[in-house]
Amino acid sequence: MSHSEGIPMARAGRKRTKSTGVRALNREDRATALLRAARIVAEFNDGKPQCIERVALLDRVADLLHVRVEPVPVAVAVQGPVGSCLLGEAVNGVIPLIPGGTMKRSPSSDLWNGAGHLFLFTPQEGMLLDPTLDQVGPATGYPRGCLIMLVTADRLYSEDLTFEVAGSVTVLYRVVRADTNWRTAYNGQCARLGRQARTVARRALELEGFDEDLIPE
Repeated sequence: MSHSEGIPMARAGRKRTKSTGVRALNREDRATALLRAARIVAEFNDGKPQCIERVALLDRVADLLHVRVEPVPVAVAVQGPVGSCLLGEAVNGVIPLIPGGTMKRSPSSDLWNGAGHLFLFTPQEGMLLDPTLDQVGPATGYPRGCLIMLVTADRLYSEDLTFEVAGSVTVLYRVVRADTNWRTAYNGQCARLGRQARTVARRALELEGFDEDLIPE
């Protein structure tokens, strides 16, 4: 992936460190770079229903940045001004279908057993990173981009998460911990995305004003 095509590679004004390696940055700075990477991945994904591949990519980026993360299988119910959308059987009946709206279900349902979507969670920072939720945009009116929310682990794993986002859209996540069907496909994606992850991680560092060479090519 060459996500930086057409973007000036300005080097002036970076926050450089004397140490080598990304661990020279503090945890807050590394987490900030991961947020930037999540936005890059969301832009690159362009609204496609590819949560397994994109979350696996972001997982590999987090590993390069030394930020601890967990992929979380969820069923999702989204309701917006255009219509409603369900991703995963575990949220059947959670939201009504708006008259004139549409109902969309997860592609490749054989990869799921109750869930229908993945996001990445950073337990130390308490951040939910969802770079592909905007796949439901055409069916609901959900805006483009990566969803980033603060949430505690206790709340994440004990109750449904409901968020109001721009554009009068309501998002409900229901964690489905028993669903492990997605794991094989996810591990396969992680195994092949190392080079792409390095590109994204370096670009994220650069955009945040750090030296991208903290992660070698």
